[in-house]
Amino acid sequence: MDHIGRKIKELRKKKDMTQEKLAEYLHVSFQAVSKWETGAATPDLSLIVPLARLLNVTTDELFGISNDVDVRQEELLKIWQETWNTGDTEKRYEIAKTAVSEYPGNFDYLMWLADAEALFAIHNCEKYSDEQKSHFENAVKYYETIIEDCTDDDVKNDAIYGIVMTLLDIGRREDAIPYAKQHPESDELLMWCLVGDEREKCRQKLIRGCMDKLVEWLEWGKHNLPSIKAAESIIKTIISDGNYLYHNNTLMHNKIWQAMCLTQEKKFDEAISALKASYEYAIAYVDVLENAKKNAISYTSPVLNKLEFDVNDRSVSGTTTLVEDFKEYLTWKEFNALRDREDFQSLFKL
Repeated sequence: MDHIGRKIKELRKKKDMTQEKLAEYLHVSFQAVSKWETGAATPDLSLIVPLARLLNVTTDELFGISNDVDVRQEELLKIWQETWNTGDTEKRYEIAKTAVSEYPGNFDYLMWLADAEALFAIHNCEKYSDEQKSHFENAVKYYETIIEDCTDDDVKNDAIYGIVMTLLDIGRREDAIPYAKQHPESDELLMWCLVGDEREKCRQKLIRGCMDKLVEWLEWGKHNLPSIKAAESIIKTIISDGNYLYHNNTLMHNKIWQAMCLTQEKKFDEAISALKASYEYAIAYVDVLENAKKNAISYTSPVLNKLEFDVNDRSVSGTTTLVEDFKEYLTWKEFNALRDREDFQSLFKL
């Protein structure tokens, strides 16, 4: 508690006040004030508020609780971030230990230490040595504490990711799997934990999911023709053998969006060609859907050949068929410029 003594001395001198005068205001002896300032004793609890008022500070400031804490945490954060620019894992480990010792119970700092232990093991220890194993096990212990006690989901999920990777580093694959399943992005973490066909299937599932998300963002707004064409190209690159299965649905809509843009650009012949292609994808999807109702159908593209199209996994937004949806799209105002063309009118008869 010598901090409060130093603070009293600092504030007293700032007010150009002697120990005797301070003692007089508080009705204590000047020897008592002297003992406070040297750390030999601390003020009685009943004197804290009067003392703070006399020195024109808050009680938090008197105890060094508010601004001093913020400044120290900023200092720690600055040093911590610098180590990520320099790659100094030894310094990172030391600053993490310091932060945890100064702020026990702070899960952000405990996360620092868990990460620092794992990285120190990788970069500063001899591979497979007892020292490396010790640092990895320390990291696991800290991650476990965060997972069990922390209520901040972001910090907890970071700890789950960390413990999975660390357990894999020390060969505890089976222990890593239950943690991986707890993470919001469980498929990505499980891919690291699984082996053989299971791992490959998980990897392909992630590829398909990334492809679908990228296509969604490229087609977003349905107004940028180069982006929409890029989405088509991505699907045909990943599913290189033309066995599109569910993605006949995606390509059917992609061609509709292309036709809308081409009509806007007055490239009417190209728009008609895109609409005809859209119809072909719609027909293909209807056939796939009918066959898939009997048995799940496997993708045959080398990139996705561990996956299947199962009708039970799809989401259904309505009761119409894709061919009926195609005819409905033709009535949209975006195709008004094509309305009088014979080749456009013939699309209704398909």
